[in-house]
Amino acid sequence: MTRVVIVGAGAVGGYLGAHLTAGGVATTLVDAWPEHVEAMRANGLSVSGMNGAGSVETPVRALHICDVPQLAREQPFDVAFIAVKSYDTKWATQLILPYLSPTACVVSLQNGINEEAVASVAGWSRTLGCAVSALAAELVAPGRIVRNSPLGDEKKWGMRVGEVHGQLTPRLQMLAHLLAHGDTCKATTNLWGERWSKLTINAMRNGVCAFTGMTGRQRDTNDVSRTLSIRLGSSCVRVGRALGLALEPVGGLDLDLLARAEEDPAALDAITAMIMEVAHGRSDAQRPSMGQDILKGRRTEVDDINGLVARRGAEVGVDVAVHQRVVDVIQRIERGELQPSPDLLQQVVGT
Repeated sequence: MTRVVIVGAGAVGGYLGAHLTAGGVATTLVDAWPEHVEAMRANGLSVSGMNGAGSVETPVRALHICDVPQLAREQPFDVAFIAVKSYDTKWATQLILPYLSPTACVVSLQNGINEEAVASVAGWSRTLGCAVSALAAELVAPGRIVRNSPLGDEKKWGMRVGEVHGQLTPRLQMLAHLLAHGDTCKATTNLWGERWSKLTINAMRNGVCAFTGMTGRQRDTNDVSRTLSIRLGSSCVRVGRALGLALEPVGGLDLDLLARAEEDPAALDAITAMIMEVAHGRSDAQRPSMGQDILKGRRTEVDDINGLVARRGAEVGVDVAVHQRVVDVIQRIERGELQPSPDLLQQVVGT
């Protein structure tokens, strides 16, 4: 039997861990929040989905980080999913590496593009990545996760997992089968394109909710914040293409239209209609991960999302100043110098 360990049992890691466990996969969850681990040990994991889709309640095996050395007495794991914040990638990979089999693989199940960080610890031959395309979830309390998006389908995949070299391999097919316990999953030959496409969605949405305090639907139905989101997404697509990446459809948006939206009124109207359609398919309570982090007083991943776009854009000559302003404002909020507010929109929009 395949043995799986998930490092980071938050919204995404916990969601997947619950579904893998319920599906009969030998799964161990490792997390840094003591109350969450104790709640999982006592009562299992409870996942609530939109209209019941994706819901599951199941006992799970949960470990505190300090319990991990005890794994030396057990059979090694075959798969490790890394589902921590981007800035925690290296230590999380190092934490679990001694407990993996020689042929085990390590899969980034995160926002951002963290495969290089994983590979710096585990090696490229072991590293794969997974773009979480249609799964929006929140850890609302210890042991309780709420999914705020519909399940994916073959037109809008829930997850897309791939090898860094773009080949279809037996282990990739195995991983796609595992991930399909939680949502639809595509084994992709274009991991880097998938990654940048999902980065586009995160870069245009997460930060705006973080510094305004808006939910996803509030952001998309406000003219100023929606226009800013489109501007962020458009520049991110142009950076990805300047890097030579073949971008993939994601998030219910046409990325060709998104790339032209700043200069083509027809494209702007079309992408606005797409955004509104997606907004009406979400829960009213849906709030992207960076928005959740701000509410909980935690460090965000903005430097690994908008910050990454800003750095790569500077390298390829695409104007990405608006992404850097998002980074600057959110980091000021993290330091306690500002409070989240829609009033900050004008500061980020600039001239």
